[in-house]
Amino acid sequence: MSAKSQPSAPPARPPRATGRLWFFRLFTALVIPVFLLLLFEGGLRLVGFGQPANFLIPDKNPAYLRTNPGYISLFLPGSFDLRPLNYRIAAKKPANAVRIVVLGESAAQGIPVPSFAFAPQLRALLRARYPGKTIEVVNTGVVAINSHVVYQIARDVARYEPDLFVVYMGNNEVVGPYGPGCSYLSDMKPLWSIRLGLWIQKTRTGQFVSAGLAKLASFRSAPPEWGGMAMFMDHAVRGDDPRLQKVYQNFERNLRDIVRVASEAGAQTLLCTVVSNVKDCPPFLSLHRPDLTADQLASWQRAYDAGRVAWKLGETADARAALNQAWQLDPQYADTAFMLGDLDLQAGDVESARRWFLAAQKWDALRFRPDPRLNEIVRAVAGAFPGTRLVDTARELGSDPASTLPPAGRELLFEHVHLDWEGNHRLAQLMAAGAGAALFKDGSAAPPWLDSAGCAAALGYTPAERFGVLQRAALITRYPPFPNQLTYAFDQARAARELAAAQSIRRDPAALRRAQEVVTAALQQDPDNADLTKLAVELADDRGDLPGALEQVRRGQALQPDNFALIADEAIKLGRLGRHDEAEKRLLDVIRIASPRDQLKLSAVFADFYLRTKRYAEGRRWFDDAVIQQSKVPALRLFRARLEQASGELQQAERDYREMLALDPASDGGLEALVSLLTLEGRAREAEDLSVTYLGDQPGNQENQLRAARILEARGQPEAAAQALQAALHSGALPVPVHLHLVNLIYKKRRDAEVLDHLATAWRLATTEGDNETAASIRELIHRIRKEGTRP
Repeated sequence: MSAKSQPSAPPARPPRATGRLWFFRLFTALVIPVFLLLLFEGGLRLVGFGQPANFLIPDKNPAYLRTNPGYISLFLPGSFDLRPLNYRIAAKKPANAVRIVVLGESAAQGIPVPSFAFAPQLRALLRARYPGKTIEVVNTGVVAINSHVVYQIARDVARYEPDLFVVYMGNNEVVGPYGPGCSYLSDMKPLWSIRLGLWIQKTRTGQFVSAGLAKLASFRSAPPEWGGMAMFMDHAVRGDDPRLQKVYQNFERNLRDIVRVASEAGAQTLLCTVVSNVKDCPPFLSLHRPDLTADQLASWQRAYDAGRVAWKLGETADARAALNQAWQLDPQYADTAFMLGDLDLQAGDVESARRWFLAAQKWDALRFRPDPRLNEIVRAVAGAFPGTRLVDTARELGSDPASTLPPAGRELLFEHVHLDWEGNHRLAQLMAAGAGAALFKDGSAAPPWLDSAGCAAALGYTPAERFGVLQRAALITRYPPFPNQLTYAFDQARAARELAAAQSIRRDPAALRRAQEVVTAALQQDPDNADLTKLAVELADDRGDLPGALEQVRRGQALQPDNFALIADEAIKLGRLGRHDEAEKRLLDVIRIASPRDQLKLSAVFADFYLRTKRYAEGRRWFDDAVIQQSKVPALRLFRARLEQASGELQQAERDYREMLALDPASDGGLEALVSLLTLEGRAREAEDLSVTYLGDQPGNQENQLRAARILEARGQPEAAAQALQAALHSGALPVPVHLHLVNLIYKKRRDAEVLDHLATAWRLATTEGDNETAASIRELIHRIRKEGTRP
């Protein structure tokens, strides 16, 4: 064979990679990115970027730990500024101490006044029962969180020698983070993904990425502010929503893991079912069943309107017949079930009433109350772990289907889930019994448990303190979604009467003196209680004892170091005592230690100081700098405008008021200040136009709504005036004549169903207030309209 015909050699193949080479490549692909991430993480920590990821962080005094004010911003938007309670505990648990950790949400924190909630009452009960022990109750409850965040908190605090975890949670499983009803983070991710995301948020790298994304978002719009329950109005979740099954699964898994965390830390656990107001809390949002036809809806509307009016008027037989007809047409409309429950309760059929009330709660599409399924999970988890104790507060206090007590209502709770003094006390008693059985050998020689009065004495809760409690509760119920409730007008009227009665006590010198004696005695028994010190400050203020108030504020600072609010309070009191140089020094001290967000809160204190001292030019310069640094913060312009107005610079003040309203159209303070300024300048027409212009932007500004209604009616616009009055009725209590005036405006429009409903509300209010003459005239008008029938 010739060379030409020789077959050519195959091309050489590259040598096959060995197993060792593949391992090296894989190792390089994984390790180098991890190494770079660790390097980046370390660099961020080295330069001080970010914040600690622990719930408790080192205090200035190395013997103590304190709550991390920025902890919740790791999980929720930082602009919400939701924080744990401010307190500190010993870094090393004292030898004779019992450390109890309370886990939960706002009800566990103790909204509206944490110092009177079940956690401090639990401590008072155990201190009195076991005087030889040092009782620590670490309250980790925070507004708006749910079991996803509570689990993270449990892991953080487990390292600090807890003896007992008390878990009271379940209210926010649907509306809290990762729930289907959450307004800002509603992705129904797998639990592993949620936990991975939360872990990443705890790293400085995660915080760096989050800060960058937030900065980019801020160029498009201002960061979201915490708006309370009103934020969730557009996030309805029906009672049969399939996403609820995932909520239940996540809740159970988080609860089980919390118990495991406690066990691994050597702590026992009390799992508590959660109490809700079923009797006196109508649904927040009722929705029709999806398959209701137009004809069925029309029939339902007629029956429902008639039933609602009859229910308000106390015409029980007619109300029952009409509402039953409405329920047959639409068994998912929550308000119908609530009214039928109320009728049964009035008739003495408690068990039927409870079933109706729980049906109303099930179909309430704004799920701010836990449904019974969550409490069933709590019971199941408690039974699955030996040594874990169940405290069945829902069953014991009347909000569970299996309860034998009357349905829970306003005798225990302020609104839907936040407990009044008596509700907190009954919870604390149940928890204390469980804690005593878990932690102590409870023999017959033990002192008796404190009763409600004994707990009140230990915590400084007196009739004089009731006003502050009711005032804070009223701030919750004034805003959406509460105005949507069937009983809103009646609840607001009752709350206004209670608030007025409590205020008269708070203004009584004898009541203040008795309260001061109670708080002084409590402080002698519990001198390191920062809450008692705060009460002493407030009482001294109200009694006009500014030196005494100043002394107590300084005492409080020793118990809560680096508390910017206490230092600011000291500055305010120094200013009112005429010690302006000292006041200014303390303000400058506090501004140095306060975070940027806290510095914004201090702007009101600075404005007060400069106004009080009439140092307007200095105040202007301070706020000029603040506005330059944070140009999108509306309140800074408001305070600067007040200084400008006080110094006679009215044009500049008007400019700032208008710029503030452009940034925040919902600002009541900005609108009222500008209306007042224009009125003082004799520009009444401009002031009126301003009121009307901002009517739709300020749903909670009742003063403006009433003013705009008068303006619109005077301008011959009765329909618009009626809408303004409707808005005012949804912003708080108003006297019966306002209700009747609205009736006059809409009567001419032949809206008889609406007229009858408003008249029924006015009749019930007049009857409650004992105005029999007005009530009789309203009844006569209702009779006449009904007799006329539906007008053409």
